[in-house]
Amino acid sequence: MRVAARASSLALAFCLICPAVAQETPAPTGDAPPAIPVAVNGAERYLPADFTRFAPRTALDMVEKVPGFLIVTGTNGGDRGLGQATENVLINGERVASKTTDARTALSRITAAQVAYIDIVDGASLNVPGLTGRVANVVLVAGRGASGGGFRTTIRWQPEWRPRLEDNWLNGEVSTTGKLGGADLTLSLKNEASRQGHWGPERVYDGNGVLLFTRDEFGAFDGDRPRLSAALSRTTANGNKWNFNAGAQIQYLTEAVDGVSTRAATGRVTETYRSREDERNFDIGGDYEFGLGKGRLKLIGLYRFEHSPTVSSFVVDRAVGGTSGDRFTQAADESESILRGEYSWRTAGGTDWQVALEGAYNTLDVDAEFATLEPDGSFLPVVFGGERTKVEEKRAEASLSWGRALAANLTAQLNLAAEYSELTSSGPGGLTRRFIRPKGKLAVAWKVGPKTTINWHIQRRVDQLDFFDFASSVDVANNQGNQGNGQLVPPVVNRTELEFVQDFGRWGNASVQFAYAYAQDLVDQIPLSPTTEGKGNLPPANLYRISSKATLLLDPLGWTGARINSDITWRRNRVRDPLTGLWRDQSYGQDYVVDLSLRHDIPGSDLAWGAGYFDERYAPGLRLDAIEKEYTVGPFVTAYIEHKDVAGFTVKLSYRNLAGMKDGLDRTLFVDRRDGPIAFSESRQRRFGQYFQLTVTGTL
Repeated sequence: MRVAARASSLALAFCLICPAVAQETPAPTGDAPPAIPVAVNGAERYLPADFTRFAPRTALDMVEKVPGFLIVTGTNGGDRGLGQATENVLINGERVASKTTDARTALSRITAAQVAYIDIVDGASLNVPGLTGRVANVVLVAGRGASGGGFRTTIRWQPEWRPRLEDNWLNGEVSTTGKLGGADLTLSLKNEASRQGHWGPERVYDGNGVLLFTRDEFGAFDGDRPRLSAALSRTTANGNKWNFNAGAQIQYLTEAVDGVSTRAATGRVTETYRSREDERNFDIGGDYEFGLGKGRLKLIGLYRFEHSPTVSSFVVDRAVGGTSGDRFTQAADESESILRGEYSWRTAGGTDWQVALEGAYNTLDVDAEFATLEPDGSFLPVVFGGERTKVEEKRAEASLSWGRALAANLTAQLNLAAEYSELTSSGPGGLTRRFIRPKGKLAVAWKVGPKTTINWHIQRRVDQLDFFDFASSVDVANNQGNQGNGQLVPPVVNRTELEFVQDFGRWGNASVQFAYAYAQDLVDQIPLSPTTEGKGNLPPANLYRISSKATLLLDPLGWTGARINSDITWRRNRVRDPLTGLWRDQSYGQDYVVDLSLRHDIPGSDLAWGAGYFDERYAPGLRLDAIEKEYTVGPFVTAYIEHKDVAGFTVKLSYRNLAGMKDGLDRTLFVDRRDGPIAFSESRQRRFGQYFQLTVTGTL
């Protein structure tokens, strides 16, 4: 009892120190009290009635309203194979075994009417290897599967209107689910469209800090990413399960930056940067699970292919001195093939076991060209040493997982694994290397008291390399180049995390996490020769993180229907500088993020309103001859009003960037290396103004 009391007091203290709050979410209807879970078999169970006040349209709307819970975004397995589960959401007790559909997307395609209940459980207590901390298991109505019986269509449309930029009318998704024979069918058409940009002055100084000139700049960044996907799933009468999914996508991305300045030696100078990517990709995958002996065998297959030609150019037109420019083009073909088998069983004593084998084959094939502008307006190719690069990785992984309850309030999960990989590169410094790397994870969940949980895990993981780091490239806008490095090895991160979770009942929920990692072979900018640089591996580094997630329900204070959410993280990634040998922050590593929001669902009405506050900082990016610090000036503040029944749709109008956040960049260039004299520096702050965003969601 003393231990439980101390742990509860400690968790309470942490929550008082860390502001209670998190992300924007939809709203409640009527005067129903805030969702308070019912304890069922050690889980916090939320029923559809608990979310009535929010008038949810989809399962995503419901999960986002669970106090103190935030969905971990990203696709399962990250970039390195399928591996174990990495997202903290399950559907009917199973992870979303896809690398092209994340948890948020999967939940957004399930209507709220299909959800029977949502259990929040400790990841270590599940027989799903890889999960730790709080996990949401979304259980659908029996017999209705993902289709819910009959065809149902979910719609999300999110246009934006920004000043000085093209209106964005095409961002949204339409998906429909229903029965095809005895299988559940989901069809989706989604476009993650974006129309972004900013404008403002950039001041250029000499090595002594004297202003040389000022550029007036305008940048526009547009993207359309339409994706058509289909998924089929079925559970047969004998309990066998199969899933099949396929998708195809077009990505058309453009960047345009124009700068105008007047200089003493050259008069009026116009600078034009243009970049375009025209990508095509597709994927196909599936799995089949059936009973075998005392357990179940699941076979998973996946194939992905991507073709992405890009071209970028930078042209300078001087009133005195003529025109010059550079162009860099690259055509890249990427593919990934994965086969995985998982055999799972449970003993009579309640122990969960799983044996898994996975094989993967990844490739990257790059053709590149660097060219300079000729007087006649054509571009003449120049040899730069990275015209062609091919990278291949063959990988095999074996793992054994064990999990069980050690006591009524204590569960543990252990995973032991090893991988073999063969990495081949034909680019600069290319060679073939072979590695064997052990990895694994031990996770423990301790239910200290009815409302207090302590989660702890220790893990050794192997991260995926970016194959493009093996290829040479040129940044024409900044006149910088990266040489490919054929000797890169994947980073290995040895990490531990301790989490305290406290349920405050009608007041909400909060958690705080402490993490430390000893990282080997992190990738950063390093010298590759006396005159060249590129991506390479660093000496061992130390990574620190403290984070807190919380929801404060304000009903007990008399503000019925109001809540505050928070997601706050502080990081320090300390690495050895490859140039000076001194400790510094990892290039572009996150320093902190603060995400706060207030939401009020007005009792007795279909109206809700709210506001959000977001701020984050990153460490400077360091090259051997430059320091670049990207930052924002001021926080990103939003306000919105929402109506939950406009002809059966939920409509939210947001007014964004109320505090007038600006995008900043300070860049210092050195004569030779950054431990020497400064050549010149640039400082800019581009604003993008206030703008409106409309979100329309509903089901048919």
